[in-house]
Amino acid sequence: MNEPSLLERRQERIADITAEISMIKTADGAALALTRIPTKQGANPAGPVILLHGNYSKRNFWISPGGVGLARFLSESGWDAWIPELRGHGLSPKTQAYAKITAEDQIRHDLPAIQDYVMSATGRKPFWIAHSFGGVYLYFSLAAGWIPPDGIRGMAVLGSQFTEGEKYLKVPPLEWICRGILRAIGHFPAPRFGMGPEPEPAATMIEIIKWKSLFGSPVNSEGFDYRRGFPRITAPILALAGAADDNDPPKGCRFAVDLAGSADKRFIVLGRAEGFSKDYDHTGMIIAKEARIEVWPLIEGWMRERTKA
Repeated sequence: MNEPSLLERRQERIADITAEISMIKTADGAALALTRIPTKQGANPAGPVILLHGNYSKRNFWISPGGVGLARFLSESGWDAWIPELRGHGLSPKTQAYAKITAEDQIRHDLPAIQDYVMSATGRKPFWIAHSFGGVYLYFSLAAGWIPPDGIRGMAVLGSQFTEGEKYLKVPPLEWICRGILRAIGHFPAPRFGMGPEPEPAATMIEIIKWKSLFGSPVNSEGFDYRRGFPRITAPILALAGAADDNDPPKGCRFAVDLAGSADKRFIVLGRAEGFSKDYDHTGMIIAKEARIEVWPLIEGWMRERTKA
């Protein structure tokens, strides 16, 4: 393990919470921001947990400016919560090379840097909680061995899949048009379409389009198909899918977790048919008011069980 270099550390108030912001440098020179919401004083320490956002997102998905979110819930439950923002997102700077940021940059460099820094700072293996393509990136980083398979205590992934949805990408002319527009403007303007608070770099989106195209597959720059590495993923997995998630439907989430080699894995569809109060959609599984009662304790309890084991 090589600890990424620390560029800056400071404190910041998020409502009534004193958070710690660390800016670290990855092996390829990118700067990443990590927000730490430490274990609430007096709580029974449970260890570190990393909360990873998906595309078009940033820190606010896990902790709002008003101090509400899963990160706070975990902190008050005894967890040391770390919220990274991938390169070009949130507090992580957007440089002149922003348009050229690829998904592989984040999978190969950002996630291992985050993993190594948290382990160095805490002396303990972390759990990861990842939403949407954050979970896909985590799967792929483990599959490629860029995060050691035995380096994490477990992973909870929500709405994370790479095979279903976006059927228009299976139509070559539409796929070509999408790529051309992205190259021209340098980013995908997600906020304009109400898809999230952050734009996404053009190169990242083009790479994902290739994965989901008619004859595409999730292959990296070295020709390695990430799916081949899924059997090496041995950490416990909790995979959650929203019954009303049209963006990343349960079928794709189930396919992804089934590929993994973990002996301890659990798949749950968050919907009325499974006893939940509603059919959850893509973001609602974390940010809906009902999720505070039904989903947050489910994730925390799952991690707690594996900590005791």
